[in-house]
Amino acid sequence: MKSFYRSVLIVPKIYPWYNNTRIERWEPSIPILSVVIPCYNYGRYIHETLQSLASQTFSDFETIVVDDGSDDQLTLNILDELQYTGIKVLRQEKSNVATALNLGIRAGRGCYVCCIAADDIVNPTYFEKCLGLLESNPGVAFAYSLVRTFGDENRIWFTEPFDLRVLLEYNYICAAAVFRKTVWEEVGGFNERMDGYEDWDFWLRVAKAGSRGELIPEVLFNYRRHGSTLNIRSDQKYSRLIQQIKTNHDELYSNAKRIEEIEEHYRNIRVPTPFLNLGGKSQYGFAAQAQLAVVASPHDTAKLFFERHSNEPKTSVNFVLVSSDVVSDEMDITRFTDSNQCYYLERFLDPYCWLDFAINLIDTRSSRFLVISGTTLAYELASAVKTRTSVFVVNLVQDRFESLRSSAKYDEFIDLHIVPSDHALKSLVGDLRVSAKKIHSLSKVQPIDNVNDLLNVLITYDKETNQD
Repeated sequence: MKSFYRSVLIVPKIYPWYNNTRIERWEPSIPILSVVIPCYNYGRYIHETLQSLASQTFSDFETIVVDDGSDDQLTLNILDELQYTGIKVLRQEKSNVATALNLGIRAGRGCYVCCIAADDIVNPTYFEKCLGLLESNPGVAFAYSLVRTFGDENRIWFTEPFDLRVLLEYNYICAAAVFRKTVWEEVGGFNERMDGYEDWDFWLRVAKAGSRGELIPEVLFNYRRHGSTLNIRSDQKYSRLIQQIKTNHDELYSNAKRIEEIEEHYRNIRVPTPFLNLGGKSQYGFAAQAQLAVVASPHDTAKLFFERHSNEPKTSVNFVLVSSDVVSDEMDITRFTDSNQCYYLERFLDPYCWLDFAINLIDTRSSRFLVISGTTLAYELASAVKTRTSVFVVNLVQDRFESLRSSAKYDEFIDLHIVPSDHALKSLVGDLRVSAKKIHSLSKVQPIDNVNDLLNVLITYDKETNQD
């Protein structure tokens, strides 16, 4: 429970903002992210890892596998096969993880790096959310998430918000954090003298250089525990490694004032074009085909049928769900972590760029319909989108005054209002002067129970409107 409260409920530190810092445009022909996979005799697992990469909503990355002197024939055969699929495979004599990571990172072309073990799995939106956080706040050096262990141990590891003092006590940052390559260069890469805990040592050196990380409080990374895994073997050498960590970073362990000096220089940085390098449709692969883009409160009526739909084994509708509501409940944090379509903005973005992200999401997904409900962000987005695209905007009206008033206020940017009752219908048409032709009442027709029903209503209404 201590780690849960630290990671979710404790209000994060507020750092000063620097405004209007520009970011450089990345060369579109070069992948923005390099994914480095060190592998030693893990051929039996690596296909699962690669499949999780292929399932990423953000696909603008290169994959580099580093064979750390494997002597297992199955692994050698599989790595040989991977080379024919376009994956870069590098080989070295048996050394250690740090050496393998440095070799792969040096060969990478991206300005961001993610290092993933050959037996671990990342959830579909991991890269997209980490990169969105880092691109929209250059004051953050690396981004990481909560972790689910699987295999011989199944639990959620509530990794913690970045705090240098806590990091000196133990390593709570997942090894697959996405970091800026410039930071890796600045600290001289991973310490190849570390035979274990090389990631902990790396985060401390990054922190000592004045940089910090940011937690995304969502389970997006899956760490496999099986047999005598590397971390367990490292635990067996715990005393020696701890002493090595303390020796490497003596100025932090022995000088509390040094930590204060480092933290005084932490800054959040706003940029005028936060998703400049993340706005290409080709960067999102299969995810660029969402028929519905939904911006809604997670606790409104829309959420009910989206939850039901997301539990169905098969679907003919590809959609994304965006919410700006603050979610701190433990159940909400873990309930939708396996979905490839849920974006709770407060978990990984500062409010200044929520609207920019939502517009970028719609643009890169080629969405035909925008469904809004329940939040100020949704109505602001409708006005922004309607002035620059031909997306069909539908409003799921809630039977309360605030929703009805917002529906009328933004009516010119809305193509269809779906109302839940006769009371809402009368209020919109009679009191708020909304055209009855733009209203679909659930009290008059068969209720909408899932996303397929909603899409059918939208397609039918769109066709009828165009015919007229």
